[in-house]
Amino acid sequence: MPIDFTGWRYVELIEPEGARWSDYQWPYGDMYAIYRESIQHDQISSLRVWYTNLPQGKQVTCYLSPVKALPLAATKLINPSVRVGDAQLMFPVEIDSGCYLEFNNLDDCCLYGPQGELIRTVSPTGSVPQLASGENSVEFRCDSPPGIRARAYVTVITQGEPLQND
Repeated sequence: MPIDFTGWRYVELIEPEGARWSDYQWPYGDMYAIYRESIQHDQISSLRVWYTNLPQGKQVTCYLSPVKALPLAATKLINPSVRVGDAQLMFPVEIDSGCYLEFNNLDDCCLYGPQGELIRTVSPTGSVPQLASGENSVEFRCDSPPGIRARAYVTVITQGEPLQND
């Protein structure tokens, strides 16, 4: 988790963040060992905090307080949507914790269960976002039950010819 802010901030560490794991050396064996790690929440007995990329020759202070073990709440993502530019694609579905949605095109969108079993097909509404040359901002939104902060892991895969900057 990047600590690139000043002041107090509440954070929840719910699952390993894997995007930057291979950027660092870890004491877990070979370079792929960390990817085989899984969390068994009922077996956690300690927490380690590692700081990386600290500025050389500068003092850095980071306080941790309080550290609490919070129960995970099963919830659902309701009517998730993805927006790129002016195009928004909405999925009229409720996705329970552990389930996932795969969108290939407007006629190929499926909701799967935690074991990869097909639950049902989904008919998205709106227009399929198209990328423009240069930087594109992808926005994900959804509703969730009252009192629950929804979280989603979103993977974007592009297809077609590479875009060229003029």
